[in-house]
Amino acid sequence: MSVRRSLAWTFSGQIATLFITFSGSLVLARLLSPSEMGVYGVGLATAGLISIVAVGMSSYVIREVQLTEDRRASAFTINAAINAAASGIIFASSHLVARYFHVQNVESVLRLLAIPPLIGIFEFLPNAMSTRNMDFKAISVIQVGGAILNTGMTIFLAVESFSSLSMPYAMIAASLFRVAMFLACLPQYFLLRISFRDWRPALFFGFRMISVSGAGQIVQRLSDIILGAILGLAALGVYARASNLASLLFVNLYGTATAVIFSQLSKSFRESGILRDTFLRGLEMILALMWPLLIGGAILAGPAIRLLYGERWLAAATPLSLLFVAQFIVLTFGMNWELFVLRDKTVQQTKYEMARSIVGLVFFSAGCVFGLGGAAFGRIAEAIVGAVLYLPKMPQMAGTNGRAFLSIYLKSAALTAAAVAPSTLLMFAHHWSPQTPIARVILSVLAGVALWALVLRYLRHPLFSEIKIFISAIS
Repeated sequence: MSVRRSLAWTFSGQIATLFITFSGSLVLARLLSPSEMGVYGVGLATAGLISIVAVGMSSYVIREVQLTEDRRASAFTINAAINAAASGIIFASSHLVARYFHVQNVESVLRLLAIPPLIGIFEFLPNAMSTRNMDFKAISVIQVGGAILNTGMTIFLAVESFSSLSMPYAMIAASLFRVAMFLACLPQYFLLRISFRDWRPALFFGFRMISVSGAGQIVQRLSDIILGAILGLAALGVYARASNLASLLFVNLYGTATAVIFSQLSKSFRESGILRDTFLRGLEMILALMWPLLIGGAILAGPAIRLLYGERWLAAATPLSLLFVAQFIVLTFGMNWELFVLRDKTVQQTKYEMARSIVGLVFFSAGCVFGLGGAAFGRIAEAIVGAVLYLPKMPQMAGTNGRAFLSIYLKSAALTAAAVAPSTLLMFAHHWSPQTPIARVILSVLAGVALWALVLRYLRHPLFSEIKIFISAIS
């Protein structure tokens, strides 16, 4: 499947998933209180902290040049052992976490969250092999189906007063659905063979991935637990609302694009050893889309929270705005993980991630003392540290120079300024009030999109060409 078709299928699936998940969050905001969301949040943070050991095997399957059946079987075996161990630890920790927070439902949430890692054992290879072979059509269909089931069941259980247990029950059902769909649609990717032949490359690569991406995930999960301990579970529920909304946009757009680009980068690197053109084009299109969305979201966070979730969630507006700013900074060194993995420089990246994560955790923890806004400022500090560490290395890793990056940044900044100018003027005129009339907010967004499109065309940006091709294809 071509990169363009892969992106089309992947973005179609992600946009559908984003719409389903986002719509569900609007309903749940009116069914569950911040305290109930906080109970689920601390359970999810604990389970996520333990499950960090399970990262890495999928990237090994996608990246490995000589992926023999023995190596696939070894990756499956190692992943299964890690997932089973993580599940057992999550279950065992449930009572201790419940006692610490003095909330009984936390124990039940954690015991339910111990089940998805076990189901994930059987989803692992089909998902990884589909990505390796760029079979994004099947992945997108299965993903959307799982999102529909997850969201629908969560809402149904919340209406039936399952409270914070609604989400983990729905997560289990969605995991079972995905496994069944992979088995029905892509049975050739299932390999339930236990093997330890050629296990060393897979295990070594997995450890490197844990050391790279695990540091950031550990900080993320620990941060949620620390925030809940300092400010309470209700505050954690509010922060989780802001964090989830920011992540929903970031993961579904940036995460989707980089998944496809990583597959293409891996293919290009295996065949030619060159990364430059694919990397720069991918980064240029990502920033042209994501920077305006993030800064626009930061500016309109107050009216957006009021419109989407209601008055009782307005406290989430400030952390949401600051989290968008942090993500904006993070994108200056976007796709660094892909470069370091393909260049086999993960040892160096581990040092960067450890430094960035430790500084981020210190700033976040200190910020919690000053409330939700202070905690979110900790994320901005973490992003700045990442930029200082990664930006000097990125051009060399991509096989280009700093001028190529600077050109992309300047074009993306011009697009961002055009896109957010109307919203900035509107919010300034209304003293940044969340009560700003929604009709005016919508008009400012539409005006910003029009200005963005004009600048995109003026710059002869590659994203404009892709949009024209897409419009021609569907018209």
